[in-house]
Amino acid sequence: MSTRRSPLVFFGMPEQTTHAGLWLDKYVRDQTRDDVESRHQLVQQVAGIPEPDFYPGFFQRWKDALAGCGAVLREARVQGRMVIGMGNESVLETAVTLHRTYGVPYIPGSALKGLAAAYARQRLDQATWGEGSAAYNIVFGTATNTAPAAAAPDLDDGGAAGYVTFFDALPTPNQRGPLLHADVLTVHHPAYYRGEQDVPPADWDSPTPIPFLSATGTYLVALAGPEAWLERTFEILQRALREMGVGAKTSSGYGRLLLHPPGG
Repeated sequence: MSTRRSPLVFFGMPEQTTHAGLWLDKYVRDQTRDDVESRHQLVQQVAGIPEPDFYPGFFQRWKDALAGCGAVLREARVQGRMVIGMGNESVLETAVTLHRTYGVPYIPGSALKGLAAAYARQRLDQATWGEGSAAYNIVFGTATNTAPAAAAPDLDDGGAAGYVTFFDALPTPNQRGPLLHADVLTVHHPAYYRGEQDVPPADWDSPTPIPFLSATGTYLVALAGPEAWLERTFEILQRALREMGVGAKTSSGYGRLLLHPPGG
């Protein structure tokens, strides 16, 4: 394997046209499990890759397509940092969700829907928005059809999709500064967290820094569905993004976003 990787050393540093996702997943030099420095350098290289020159054109086509299908658009700005897909399969110990074609960070629609649904179940009035309630089933769907017949007359007895569609949230183009940033997670007691219970945490443990990528910036959020439900769904999503956060490390303050109308 090391022989097959050896030609990669001649590629040097990533360029303007380098795909961030490919560089992160495929351009991996030979390294040992304890070689933190090589992983740190890789993360820094990916963080320095700019948005592709042709991304703004794609983004405008995407935005036009959303408007064409009747979606309502808002923008969400990250407050601090955000980590999406940290636990995904990766050649490193951590991962990040990047667009497969353009290599930019984005928030999957499934993540936004899951966050809003969790907020409705945990933070809102359960009689109205608890799991299994009429409003919850109409917006987020059901594993089995329990929506009122008057609200969803065309559904059978199986699972039902929600009436509101959550689209992927892509970053707006030409933002000031990079979207990706090199970050570090430091594990202070690695043996203890590996489950070695006979090795209790101690002051003399050697911390293990784990480099990872986090994201910043403004993202276009789009929802489509019955007008009567869209505004309420946006209200739930707005509160969920501000109070709970999306992605990983939300308990450390990551993943908070402020949602507002485009240009607001």
